[in-house]
Amino acid sequence: MPNSPIRTAWTRGAGVPRFLLWSTLALLLLALISCAAWSKTGDARWARAFFDYFGAFFFIGCSVLGLRFSYLCWRRFGRGDVMRPAWLLIALFALSQLLGGIAAHVLSADSAINPLHYLAVAAHDRWLRDAAQVGTLSSPVSMIFLAAGLFRVVQICRKNGVLRSLKAIDFVLLSIVTVYTVHYFAAVVFTSQHPEGSVTAVKIVSWMSDPLLCILLLQATLIRRSAANMGWGLIARCWVAFTAAIFFTSIGDIGLWASSRGSIPFGLEAASWYIWYPAAACYAAAPAYQLQAMLRAIQGPPAARPLAQVTAVSDS
Repeated sequence: MPNSPIRTAWTRGAGVPRFLLWSTLALLLLALISCAAWSKTGDARWARAFFDYFGAFFFIGCSVLGLRFSYLCWRRFGRGDVMRPAWLLIALFALSQLLGGIAAHVLSADSAINPLHYLAVAAHDRWLRDAAQVGTLSSPVSMIFLAAGLFRVVQICRKNGVLRSLKAIDFVLLSIVTVYTVHYFAAVVFTSQHPEGSVTAVKIVSWMSDPLLCILLLQATLIRRSAANMGWGLIARCWVAFTAAIFFTSIGDIGLWASSRGSIPFGLEAASWYIWYPAAACYAAAPAYQLQAMLRAIQGPPAARPLAQVTAVSDS
């Protein structure tokens, strides 16, 4: 059945992680060139062009791929399958991430690809601010969907007896994110004089992002350790990609905070601007790996393994 939906999805999904890897490397090379041109000429338009156009298209493209493959994963799990609700929540995470990315990287940017750019001056400024606020709010909202989905997977792993404990390196990575979160709340949230200005509803919601990242990193790490018992297979790669994406996002947040305080050199500050792109690529690669595993199981079931049984396609 060369033209069947399954064959088409398999063909498109199989090469996605490799495509994302090479696309990310090409984008980072372009970022290095634009940053070097900015440094040499002193013209910030080089860097601005990268973020407003190439970077924005990359974010939106990764979000579209993540949504597509998350939806296909959810659809392939049959009704009553224990993993179906988890992947519905992950698909909702991808959808909210896409909508937030459009608001944050297109509608709030003063660039030619922003349709709001062509409004009257007064309306233009107001809509840009509103779009930026939507982009800010979308981050914790999308994380809530992902945390709910990963919580479901952790429950399934525990119920099936495949949940594994963390290792030393896991505690190190979790400690980095947790220490930063505690420091941020002590220095910003719980201080009487807020260094980031007046407290608004948008700012309060945005403060949820860092605690949610701690929870997400713990959940993804637990699932990754459980999947690692299968070896370096497609399902394990799915959760490695989620873990990497969450950790990169956390490092990006730390970089933004350190930059605002002027506590890191320019080289590290610039690096923190670009770590968001590998994070976006990993978020898109994770469901692509899961879809490959599911379609491969349909074509020919692999050897029985505990977590493989948990994630088997019930309608195959």
